[in-house]
Amino acid sequence: MTKVRAAVVCEKSLYKIAKLHNFSDFLYLGRSEKKTGGENRPAILADSVEAVIAAIYLDGGIEKAEKFIVENLKDEIEQATKHVGDKDYKTVLQEKLQKHGEVKIEYEITKEEGPDHNKKFEAQVSCDGKVLAKGKGNSKKQAQMSAAQKALEDLK
Repeated sequence: MTKVRAAVVCEKSLYKIAKLHNFSDFLYLGRSEKKTGGENRPAILADSVEAVIAAIYLDGGIEKAEKFIVENLKDEIEQATKHVGDKDYKTVLQEKLQKHGEVKIEYEITKEEGPDHNKKFEAQVSCDGKVLAKGKGNSKKQAQMSAAQKALEDLK
């Protein structure tokens, strides 16, 4: 269930809810945040959805909050439950590399670019000191997953 929750309650899903309900129309932002387009920034909009869910809970209780969540995330919940038990690339790579015994698998962020609100990362994965692959992503985790995916492709 933890993986289902993590897949459902993520920035991407919450951002989708915020866009659907025009949350940006109701945000109170500072001047500099407005100038840089903060009302459309996924992280800010996702955080605003979390705040609304908390307000619904405090005002109307768990049942009302749950109703809002289920109504707005039903597609994501359905999709995530279809993939329960699926393993991510890092897990599959680890199992493959450790099949015949213990090895040292390391992920390293090798590059970080862009402004704080729009970073791009590059990561590499190595096994016992040998670099297997590099990957890129919008988060450190995505970059690591991309590196693991490429390493698995190379190992086939």
